[in-house]
Amino acid sequence: MNTNSAVWRSILRLQQIYPEKVNEICNGIGLSKNMLLNPNLSLPIDIFLNFFIEAESVFNDELISINYARLAQIRPNYAEAFGLMFVYSRHLKEGFKLLQTYINIELEGINFVIREDLNEVKVLFIANAKIQHSSVYENLCLSILAAFIRSKRFPIKCINTKTHTSGGAIKEKSVFSCPINSQSAETSIVISKKNYLKKNTLSNTKLVDYLKSIAQEKIDKKVSKVNLVENIEVLMNNYVNYYSNINIQEISDQLGVSTIQLRYQLSKENTTFRKVLNNFKLKKAKNMLQKGLSVKVISYQLGYSDPSSFIRWFIGQTKLTPTTFKTTNRD
Repeated sequence: MNTNSAVWRSILRLQQIYPEKVNEICNGIGLSKNMLLNPNLSLPIDIFLNFFIEAESVFNDELISINYARLAQIRPNYAEAFGLMFVYSRHLKEGFKLLQTYINIELEGINFVIREDLNEVKVLFIANAKIQHSSVYENLCLSILAAFIRSKRFPIKCINTKTHTSGGAIKEKSVFSCPINSQSAETSIVISKKNYLKKNTLSNTKLVDYLKSIAQEKIDKKVSKVNLVENIEVLMNNYVNYYSNINIQEISDQLGVSTIQLRYQLSKENTTFRKVLNNFKLKKAKNMLQKGLSVKVISYQLGYSDPSSFIRWFIGQTKLTPTTFKTTNRD
């Protein structure tokens, strides 16, 4: 698993600004100085994370992994797809959707989910739980996206992070000119709905369409190499406490394919989106029943409006009531 070259170059930028401190970090994690001379290096993710874990002590900043993008002076670079998306998308909404696609292609093990409310938009960053120090990885991706938002001069309302500070749960003003809510249950950025939809006077539809076509080529190659159902289940796991929001449109957006393409790919594996979703929820339901959770709690966690709806669904899937399954502890 490797990081995108654009992220690696931001470390090189940090080294240009603070050479002594970066050299100290490299010595601490056993990273050769010669590696910093290669701007095209694809850095293994464990080294990438160790760099920023070590940086906390060197920079004496517990929130280094959040502030790092601004510290490294990341800005939209006209040679980079990320920067082009934000500069020329019609609005932040389009830019976010494109970034979802590119992050899923270029940065394995990380995803972000967009939640739109009446007045606010929340972007949640969710790393694969199998990744060591996953919350640090989430913070780094949050930092990069936050730097792009601020470079467009859009204010960020707040940043939420799972980072634990020595002073306990606090709200700290960050280099992004907004409060950071530490010790949160999630890693996220909150912006106003107004700015999310605000028209960009520099938008270039033809260029954005070109970027989409590049992404689609990469997606087509990637989809052929991965187990699609497993990939969908990984994305569905990101909806903890939001399972009722799972739908084929959102999953398609995160995979970077159309709903028609997704249905077609699933049909080639002799399944459908509904079957994948039902199997996913059933595994979750069985696991929660075996852990002793009540039917009421499980039904609400899975997104059912009332327990009776969940019970009918469970019987339809297993021919057993949840209570019977719980008693017999069948798989």
